[in-house]
Amino acid sequence: MPQRVLIAGTSPLLAGRLAARCLSATDSAAGADVVLLSAPGSRPGAPAPDRHELASFVTRCAGERTPAGQGPPTAGASAKPPHDAPDGKRLTVVCVEPDAVARELKAWTADQVWCVAPGWDRSPARGARADSALAGTLLAALPGLGASGYVHVGPDTTADGGPARRSYRDLERLAVETCLDAGVSWRVLRTPPAMDARASVLGECPPGAHRLLWALNSVRTEIEDRVPDWFERHPLRVAGVAGLGLTLLTAEQAAGALWRAGGPGELPDGFATVPRPAPVPLADVLARAGAVHGIDVRPVPDREDFGAADRLLDLRLRDVFRQAVRLRDAAPASTGTPPPGAARSDSDAARSDSDAAGSTTTRTDAENASPAARTASADAAPHARSQSATASAAAPQAGPSTADAPPPPLSAADQWELFGAVRAHRSPPDTARGETALRRRVLEVAGRPLVLFEGGAGEGPPLLVLNALGQGPGFLTRLCAHLAPHHRLVTWQVRGTEREDPAWGIRHQLDDMNAVLEAVGAERAHLIGWCTGAKIATAFQQHSPRAVASLVFLNATFRQNGRWDGMDTKYESDLAAVCRALDRRPHKATRMLDLLAPGAAGGKGSPGAPDAGVLGVLSRALADEVRRPFRDAEVLVRYARQLVDLWRLDSAAQAPRVGVPALFVSSEFDGISSPARAREAARCFPHARYAELAVAGHYAPHDRPALVAELITEFVRAPEEVADLVRYAEITWHIDMEGTAR
Repeated sequence: MPQRVLIAGTSPLLAGRLAARCLSATDSAAGADVVLLSAPGSRPGAPAPDRHELASFVTRCAGERTPAGQGPPTAGASAKPPHDAPDGKRLTVVCVEPDAVARELKAWTADQVWCVAPGWDRSPARGARADSALAGTLLAALPGLGASGYVHVGPDTTADGGPARRSYRDLERLAVETCLDAGVSWRVLRTPPAMDARASVLGECPPGAHRLLWALNSVRTEIEDRVPDWFERHPLRVAGVAGLGLTLLTAEQAAGALWRAGGPGELPDGFATVPRPAPVPLADVLARAGAVHGIDVRPVPDREDFGAADRLLDLRLRDVFRQAVRLRDAAPASTGTPPPGAARSDSDAARSDSDAAGSTTTRTDAENASPAARTASADAAPHARSQSATASAAAPQAGPSTADAPPPPLSAADQWELFGAVRAHRSPPDTARGETALRRRVLEVAGRPLVLFEGGAGEGPPLLVLNALGQGPGFLTRLCAHLAPHHRLVTWQVRGTEREDPAWGIRHQLDDMNAVLEAVGAERAHLIGWCTGAKIATAFQQHSPRAVASLVFLNATFRQNGRWDGMDTKYESDLAAVCRALDRRPHKATRMLDLLAPGAAGGKGSPGAPDAGVLGVLSRALADEVRRPFRDAEVLVRYARQLVDLWRLDSAAQAPRVGVPALFVSSEFDGISSPARAREAARCFPHARYAELAVAGHYAPHDRPALVAELITEFVRAPEEVADLVRYAEITWHIDMEGTAR
């Protein structure tokens, strides 16, 4: 009778590779049915694959390993177990939301269960939470599944002494305890990060080399969106790489080692760690990866002369440096200033961890394993219910302590090939979805047309995206495209500046918002206000408090006459003077047109901030949009009067009465809307968080839509936790939910 192997994972990449290994196995796993249950958290910038994409990936990988003369496995599309499994091998792929795993497991039985929770989420806190939820659900369902074996795959955190290590060690203890109680055989396996050419297609970016390639690609895309030939004349500088190395392990190598250590068979209970290949000098990896992306990457001794582009790359490489290890023959004095988070060498980390563990084990043949593997086994010994159970769980001699001998490091030629393949499969990180169109609909409100743009998918209140006064939809196209797969959303053409429009003040804008809510059939919504939209969103929350679930302010201007003096940007000061003059003397509009168009404004931030350089140049895609309110004198006068009306609105007085969560997202180099004033405004809201994006400008929702969309998505889902779930080096969190400094 064929076996059934259930492989459930938060990593489609690794779980899919393991499913392919099972399907192509020629030993005791031959004839096994494979159920692949994929439960990653899909988010902007990292969409989870659907079952057809994942099935195609698995069958392709299995086909590459199938011996000549054998056909590839059959990929089943059903979401239910087959009643009469045919001879041979069959794959069934099920993709579910993380909170639906328990319900889905009720439909299955399995002989062996794999939990693939490798900790590869870009956010450690979010990843640990998702991995813990999946493991807990699988272990709770173990009796109903009828499995005789359980394999837990987690991250190798030997060199990580932080909360992530403790979280994953607790998971391992839970797995062993549950299996001991249920009389199920168990294996706990650990793997370092791995690389795969199709990782980005599956919505993944594992730590280490993948994050390095992502950092280069994302910086390159953001700069070339402004100045296409910039890299022909300028290098990118990186500090602190001397004496550091990066291990390059392919996902196929990791999956092979894991399968050999945990595949169906007579292996006893125990622990195993996938060994890392010898590290490749980080300077060499950067040089090859830079060349693949057309970037001259130059190591330098320190960060003293970094420009904005260098700073952005440095911030995005911080996570990479945490995965780097010191090369064995590198003298500490020769390494320059080490980057924040740089790890110790594997052997040094293992020795210090072993000293900290303070435990002893019986000497066995397993002691021939690497120090890291022996330490991992000792450290993972669970706190069992009894002395005998503790001895059984803690003794690594009961099973293998390493999954394999260390693979050789990737050759230079293999690195070129792999880096090139990763880039070929990666869509530009923040622009790939920019062409996604929303549906256009025209309503008649107050006797005049109101143009809506709506779309997206998702449950719960929709997102109402408030554009800035006088602006067209182009500023928010990319952001909406990244939000649409996760939320229902609607935006509209703000009225009041077109030649045929009557005077349209704040009261009219609030009436339009009520009409939009009614048109989309929603009683409540999350409001997202960009620039001047923030003050209008606040006013609407006061006008209709039950209709607002939360507030998000992007590069908000809270300018008000007579308040927060000295915090205006130069652009705000100049604009205020001109708008007041035009309100009184509209006949002077023609002479003032050329004075106001911001062009590349936004390249300098608060007083004393360094120049944003190329990151202060306006995106070419916004060249026409930014001139929209300044295209003729009549439109300019209408726009000026809208702003004068907005500046009379006292948002500071309204803020203390706002009872819903609020998220402020500002930018370091915003030269249009004052970050200092936005930060001061955030302190007036009772339940606000304030995040500032490093080396970003006023148009961050356009320039970095995936990051901004991720902030919005996590905030809407869990406003109290967003600062922990989206904690990256390029984000500085200033205000907590009680309005106090962090």
